[in-house]
Amino acid sequence: MRLKIKGEITQEQLAKALDEAVKVLESLQPGAKFYGANLYLTPYDTDGDLLTIVDERHHPLVLEITAQSGTIAKPALTAEAQQRRDAVREAKRQRANQLAERDRQELAEYNRKRQVQAVQITKAQIAFGALNKLTSKLLASEPQVLVDGFNEAIRVSWHSHEPKEPHGPRKGELKPLPKFSIVDGKLSLFAASWKNPRLLLNPIGNLNSNLIAPVWTHDAWLVAVDSFLRVMRDMGGTLPEEIFGDHLPKGIAAD
Repeated sequence: MRLKIKGEITQEQLAKALDEAVKVLESLQPGAKFYGANLYLTPYDTDGDLLTIVDERHHPLVLEITAQSGTIAKPALTAEAQQRRDAVREAKRQRANQLAERDRQELAEYNRKRQVQAVQITKAQIAFGALNKLTSKLLASEPQVLVDGFNEAIRVSWHSHEPKEPHGPRKGELKPLPKFSIVDGKLSLFAASWKNPRLLLNPIGNLNSNLIAPVWTHDAWLVAVDSFLRVMRDMGGTLPEEIFGDHLPKGIAAD
């Protein structure tokens, strides 16, 4: 219990405060008694300035009042109270162990996910490099056949899925057909909503952490992206195995 006394501290006030504290304690726990107290007294001089009273070592002065002869400093702990204390201590220990185990598991799971992500990032980087290399190879050998194949894949997917504009003044209207072309020997993609065409290292997507992210994520484009791989496979004979995996845009087939 914390006891705060306002005003000048006198023996009468201390006695009154203690009497009030005893009444509160008795109402809360009949038969309970106070043993020991830390009483912080705040002294002021006659001018109203706060005083700092120190001992010979210049530490705040502490007066210790010992228990009267023949009295006890505090009551002995009963067996029942000891059992309660032991039970509380055991519950705290178990709780601490549970928290420590939870933290250990969370750290282990975090490290596991970091390791998995590191592997996925490496796979995505390898796949991205393989896609770029294959695209460059096909552009160098049969650029127009490659671009025509990509644009035909877009046309077929747009005709099948009829993607609509979701927002803006053209909401509900059919999205304009994107179109691949070749600019300075590099693959370029143009969309009506862009001011300038974008140069792409490959038609599938750009590297984004552990994923190869497509230009768009609506169904019509993802179906077209799947067809881009088939165009590249038909032209190159096969596709490098390292291209495939969870890093590819969702819905892309692995054959």
